Order: sequence, then structure tokens, then C-alpha cells
Amino acid sequence: MNRAIKKAILIALIFSLVYFIVTNLFIFPCKIEGMSMFPTMAPNEIKLSNRWKVITKQSLNRGDIVLIEEPSETYISKEEFNSQNLLAKYGKVNYNPFRTRYVKRIIGISGDYIQITEENELYLNGEKIGYALKADYMFVDLIVPENSIYVLGDNRQDSTDSRSFGCVPIDKVYSVLF
Repeated sequence: MNRAIKKAILIALIFSLVYFIVTNLFIFPCKIEGMSMFPTMAPNEIKLSNRWKVITKQSLNRGDIVLIEEPSETYISKEEFNSQNLLAKYGKVNYNPFRTRYVKRIIGISGDYIQITEENELYLNGEKIGYALKADYMFVDLIVPENSIYVLGDNRQDSTDSRSFGCVPIDKVYSVLF
């Protein structure tokens, strides 16, 4: 091989390594699918998220928009509901960079009391903060367990979120959107 080809290969390898480090440790691009975060985010919009905040275990806050791993069960029926286990169910996941992740807003953190009334009013620690459809969801009156969060989509009429699958363990948060 001549010197120019070796140099080009070396430069390509260095750029690939830098890209891998940046996208896995610092900034992760994600494409918004569906309408669950509309109007805050539109379908097909590209957003950047902060992996470093999650990797370094910095605290997550109410109002943060997060990218979470998709639960293995996205709807828990009345028959399956167990008030002693309020966490979303996650099966064993083999590494797959193309797996589905959800973009949601953190409504409650560990210890918060979440309630959605028959009138579809959303309460956080006894204070009304908005609305959310109660429908036939099971996770609508609970205290968020330790090391977990309660998430909702901004488009509450068209969102699969903690109302249907439960609270998300902190270790299932992939990144925080900028």
C-alpha cells in the first residue's frame, strides 16, 4: 500500500473512533417517531440527547425529557395489575442499537405521589399540574418507587407511557434530551 492510502485509512479510523465515543458517551441523536410528544416534538424531527448525564448518574428532574428503553410489556390489564409491583416490565434484552426507545417527559421522581382523577386531572403530590386521560389505565394512583420515574407523553391522548406500563427504573433511562 502506498503512503496516501495508509494515511486515508488512519484518518478514517480516527474519525470513526471519535464518532463512536461522542455518540456513546456524550451526544446521542434520536429521531422522533409518532405523536406522543406533539406539539413539543413533531414526528421525524431529529433531536440530540445527553448520554453523559445518565452515564455519570446525575439526578433526573421533573420536566426533563428522556429517552427510555421500551418495556417488554407496554400495557398491563386490570387482571395483571399488582399494586405491590409498580415498575414497568423489562425482559432480557440483547444489545441492539436499533431497538425501540420512547421519548417521554418526567412527571414524577422517587417518592412523588401521582394521581389521575376520574375527571382526567393530573396531580403531583396533591397539587394539580395538568391533565391526563385516566381511561382504563392501572398506574394512575401511586407513589413512585425508589430509583424510578413516572413518565408521560406531552400528547396525553396519544401516548403509551407510565399510565399503561408503570414506573420506569432509572437504569432504563438511556439519555436526556437537550
